[in-house]
Amino acid sequence: MTNTSRVSHESRISGKTSASDETAASDETPASDAPRRGLGVGSLTALSAGGVIGLGVMSMPGIGIGIMGTGLWIAALIGALLSAIALIPQLTISTHADYPGGHYQQLRDLVDPRVGGIAAYIACFLVFDLSAYALSAAQLVVTADWLARGIAAILITVFVALHALGPRIAAVAQIVLCAALAGAFGLYAAYVVPHVNVAHLRADTVIGTPTVVAFACLYMTFMMNGTAMTANYAAVAREPRRTIPRAMLIALGVVAVAYVALCVIDAGLLPIDRVANRDLGDVAASFMPRWALDAFVVGGSAFALLTTLNAAIGWMLYQLRAAGRDGWLPAEFGASSRAGGVSSSLAVVVGFVAVMPVLVGVSTKTVSSSVTILVLLVQAALAIGAVRLALRSPAGLPRLVGCVAAAIVDALLVIWLLYTMSPLLIVGNAVLLIIAVIAALLRWRRL
Repeated sequence: MTNTSRVSHESRISGKTSASDETAASDETPASDAPRRGLGVGSLTALSAGGVIGLGVMSMPGIGIGIMGTGLWIAALIGALLSAIALIPQLTISTHADYPGGHYQQLRDLVDPRVGGIAAYIACFLVFDLSAYALSAAQLVVTADWLARGIAAILITVFVALHALGPRIAAVAQIVLCAALAGAFGLYAAYVVPHVNVAHLRADTVIGTPTVVAFACLYMTFMMNGTAMTANYAAVAREPRRTIPRAMLIALGVVAVAYVALCVIDAGLLPIDRVANRDLGDVAASFMPRWALDAFVVGGSAFALLTTLNAAIGWMLYQLRAAGRDGWLPAEFGASSRAGGVSSSLAVVVGFVAVMPVLVGVSTKTVSSSVTILVLLVQAALAIGAVRLALRSPAGLPRLVGCVAAAIVDALLVIWLLYTMSPLLIVGNAVLLIIAVIAALLRWRRL
């Protein structure tokens, strides 16, 4: 171990880093992890936007219109603004250093090593998201439960293998999937946009109280939140301090435009009583031929799930690889493939753990939802790290104000989730958090 490496390792474990130590820590990843031809803005944007747009895109307009009225597009604009505010801490951190370990390393270096360890174990629980996404996608294609579970297991195996083979292969797959997703919604738009009636948009614009409107705004914020997860691809990004922030902002813009457009289109097709709380496919059935409707509903839903599945695998794996190098996880997980992907041992373990709930019949959606609040808590913890950076910066006041505002948005989203979630899911989040905290504290004593 070189002197620089030794200083970086000792500093990060103790939680005390100087500016030079942080630079060394950010550059500690071997060259093979961040090849010169690493992922650029286009690939990262596809991973970011595709990761945010999931199956919820099909039900989001109908649910939102049922809450607020045909003026849901206004809530979508406000949600986009709040999502941009929530992104400020991640933009601050990502432009500060490379952080190849993603959120785990950011919290390790900027908040406390133990908080980083907790984040690493929370990232482990994201494996249940993979199970839920894959099974939901498979169930769109086949009705037989046993066959759907078999297809889901294959999907998980294939996509995890893509990330093991190399980030560029996974990125190419994401671009293809995003193109297919865009094609499905382009087909939808071609048939229904000519039937949008402005009179429907002007009627029942707001059907609730100011509290209901605020609820709708938080709902749309939650639907657009998530582009900050792109920071977990820093290890395989080209010039991450430049490409990661750009990709996050572009992706948020793409998602915002798409969601606002869908809110306007859906609300303008039919009177509110025929649109509220109905999926896009149900409303579009009045305007699309059967073959086009099936292609849109199945294709749009499936590709939305698969883009999220592919992106989420990367959100996990590169954090876990960095945690393996620091001793929070088995050392074998810290290795890289020749193409800069993760080690075969890490890929096999993640794939196996993700496949098991699918095969044994566990309710993957319930387990997956038991991590939702934890992801927001990690995001809030990152705001603390960003505040520390802002306090050390001579011109950090604007960023400090932005980070505080972001923490408020995160808190509002957590409160919103606590209000909307069932007691079972709230308990699930609490149990997983306790497990992550205990595991981190016990492992910390051995490091």
